[in-house]
Amino acid sequence: MNTLVDRFPTTAEIDGVEYELNTDFRVGVQIMLAFEDTGLTSIDKQLVMLHLLYKEIPPDLHKACELAVLFLNCGESPEGEANDTRGGRLYSFGKDAKYIYSAIRQTHGIDLEETGYLHWWKFCYLFLDLREDCFFQQMLYLRRRKQDGKLTKEERMTYYRMEDILSLPEEKDAEQRAAENAFVAQITSSSDGRS
Repeated sequence: MNTLVDRFPTTAEIDGVEYELNTDFRVGVQIMLAFEDTGLTSIDKQLVMLHLLYKEIPPDLHKACELAVLFLNCGESPEGEANDTRGGRLYSFGKDAKYIYSAIRQTHGIDLEETGYLHWWKFCYLFLDLREDCFFQQMLYLRRRKQDGKLTKEERMTYYRMEDILSLPEEKDAEQRAAENAFVAQITSSSDGRS
């Protein structure tokens, strides 16, 4: 599909039947929020995706999920993301919502709250093309530098001064788990030494 000449998709074809999709960006964001929710299982996340995206859920759930992911990735195979060697996630639709909102407004002059219908793909393309001088892009820059282990001394000071804003929920959970594992390992090794 070429987005310059083809219309954005509004249906998914499964076994010769067209299934209408809820293509508004708000639906896409709700699905992304579900995928960020650590309290949901992967099955729960897939069910949320199917219920939100499809107006009528197709009987072939496997194909419906496959096409839903393809739609959410704007027609691009998600396999390319798995091959990204630069690290993990850089943003959260939940935690960074206000910064994403203001970045789109600053860059494109679009007030998402006042916007009626906006196709998910249009939203994603706007999101991918944000001005470098907006705060959200600066956040992404610092997160990437931290993931790559390349923060300068000044950047490190800025990062840790703004850690509440810059750290993503998974990072905190991973840090807490690492601290707990180190604590358990320390207790285990000291109790082994006493036996």
